[in-house]
Amino acid sequence: MIRIGIDVGGTFTKAVALHQETGELLTHVTVPTTHRAKHGVAAGAVQALQTLIDQAGIPPETIRVVTLSTTQAVNALLEGDVVPVGILAIGPRAERRQTQQRTRLEQIELAPGRTLTLHYTYLDREAASPDTVRATLETLHRSGVGAVAISAAYAVEDPEPERLALAIAGELGLPATAGHQLTGLYGLEVRTVTAAINASILPRMRETTQWVRAALREAGILAPAMILTGDLSVAPIDQLAELPAASMLSGPAASVAGALRGHPTVDALFVEVGGTSTNLGVIRDGRPALRYVRIMQHPTCLRSVDVHVAGLGGGSLIRVERGRIIGIGPRSAHIAGLPYVSFTSDLEPPFMITTIAPQPGDTPDYVVVRDRNGRTAALTLTDAANALGLLAPHDYAFGDRERARAAFQPLADLLGRTVDETAREVLVRAVDTLVPLARELIQDYELREPQLIGLGGGAGVLAPALAQRLQLPLMIAQHAEVMASIGAATTPLNVIEEVHIRSGSELLAAIERVERRLVALGADRRSVQVVVEPIPERQASRIRATAFQEPSTSSTEIRISRAEALELAAQALGVPSHCVELQFENAFYRVFTAVVRSGIGPFRRERRPLVVVDSTGTICFRAADGWCRALRSAAELSLSAPTGGCACAIVGSRCLLFDRALTVQAPADADEPGCLLIGHPVRV
Repeated sequence: MIRIGIDVGGTFTKAVALHQETGELLTHVTVPTTHRAKHGVAAGAVQALQTLIDQAGIPPETIRVVTLSTTQAVNALLEGDVVPVGILAIGPRAERRQTQQRTRLEQIELAPGRTLTLHYTYLDREAASPDTVRATLETLHRSGVGAVAISAAYAVEDPEPERLALAIAGELGLPATAGHQLTGLYGLEVRTVTAAINASILPRMRETTQWVRAALREAGILAPAMILTGDLSVAPIDQLAELPAASMLSGPAASVAGALRGHPTVDALFVEVGGTSTNLGVIRDGRPALRYVRIMQHPTCLRSVDVHVAGLGGGSLIRVERGRIIGIGPRSAHIAGLPYVSFTSDLEPPFMITTIAPQPGDTPDYVVVRDRNGRTAALTLTDAANALGLLAPHDYAFGDRERARAAFQPLADLLGRTVDETAREVLVRAVDTLVPLARELIQDYELREPQLIGLGGGAGVLAPALAQRLQLPLMIAQHAEVMASIGAATTPLNVIEEVHIRSGSELLAAIERVERRLVALGADRRSVQVVVEPIPERQASRIRATAFQEPSTSSTEIRISRAEALELAAQALGVPSHCVELQFENAFYRVFTAVVRSGIGPFRRERRPLVVVDSTGTICFRAADGWCRALRSAAELSLSAPTGGCACAIVGSRCLLFDRALTVQAPADADEPGCLLIGHPVRV
């Protein structure tokens, strides 16, 4: 059986085929991303899939799953491919003014110069009968809205008013998003903003989803089609038609997931170099660091990989003015519709340079190269790296060095420098842009001596120079150019919910609900594992469930060995591996501890750091000092966290982190001991 992953990037769309049992990369293809096609970037995704199948001769019936990470939602917002949105607010009559203040949005800026048109109406909850809701929605529809955002006060506790309006909107054929579909957390204004943004792209995303499904059927592919979201959740592609905003930044998430599959690590900085842009982000505790997404100045309740984006990549063009370089990018060879010099074999010297405006409205200061026959090619960051001989033959960005040097010669003559000096200045300027972004991430996440992981087709162009400038060890991932596609194909099924929990019984009900969702997606019930972690600033809990699809022995779904887990534990605790001891393990988690002594004589101190590593290499819990003990199976646990600290209880496949008193019941089928850890989860 074969798993297929497709990643839609800003410049290229890439598809891979992986062998289900061995994890071997069978083949991969690259096609230009189809920004201007009738069906948007989804057209390129389908084209890449069909090319992959034809090129490798893959029988459609052998495809196990097709998983997609896409920029379509982001593109729709940035390009204004949205519809006017009606906001239907519902609240108690006694709190009408407060509800209106939090749901009446003046405008939502989606991108510079692009705002979302809004129409607002309010209903008292007491008057929200089916007939009244229907009449209100029909009025909104007649006003010209293309979708509706439904936001009810206290829907976290009782979503029935939103569900009623959602059902009636469906009967009217009016695309709609309700706040309870997005989050289980309080925050009426943020829920309203997020629902409005999501609703604005629903018509476009529903059209895209229907078209992709039809294309898959036409190709004879009956395997499940999945979508990867920005927080590494995996869901049926139908979710793209209901909650498309959740797929924002799924590309960087897929890249990191793919890198961690082959190279588990605790803390790292990653740089993903594409053709047009570069993403920088953080791996923290063995998984990508996430944050709540902001659309311009508007906070949302959606989480995605925390990335800093720089407007330059391997295909970025050089800008000159009055005999000096004034910038790199943001326009790229792809946007200009030009090939890279290093990869264009039919160019004939001598070369000359000229400047162009890649797109209408751009300044005409972007450098391109023309050969003796008038053929034009782009002079890019990748060409600079090739001109300097920095790329090895096995590197994806490796090209013709002599042609790159010949193309840089007229630019060097213009600047009054040598070819090496000119190409080096181009790369230095690019790295100068990345360094402050990288240092900000290192500081924000308090990373100590992280390694730098290079991802993307242009990793060899910029990652080595960035690592040298930051004085960090570098690892460029194998198959870096298709890492996002590999990540999409191999990411385990994930479901994340954020909820307000008041008791152990409510927590258990929420966990079981998430577990049922995973099984419904095709997960092997025996492989489902759940981590619950507190969200102190919101007085809530985050439930993160992970599972593998059948068969659970697939090599594309990696479970780390005890030795690998020990090495990760040593990294997490900041001690040599020989100082780490295994205290507990089951099929899902391992608990490691160490003893750290400091000081002398009467000032001698001792602490016992501890860490929980799950079967995929994620750090679920770590503490600078604490203790652990075994638990009886299938027992009711009355647990209390230390003042200012946190506790962790491992019960079967569930790892529960809590910062307050909690009573929980072990699963009835838990036939093995559990483990309780108490500590202060601070930097060790």
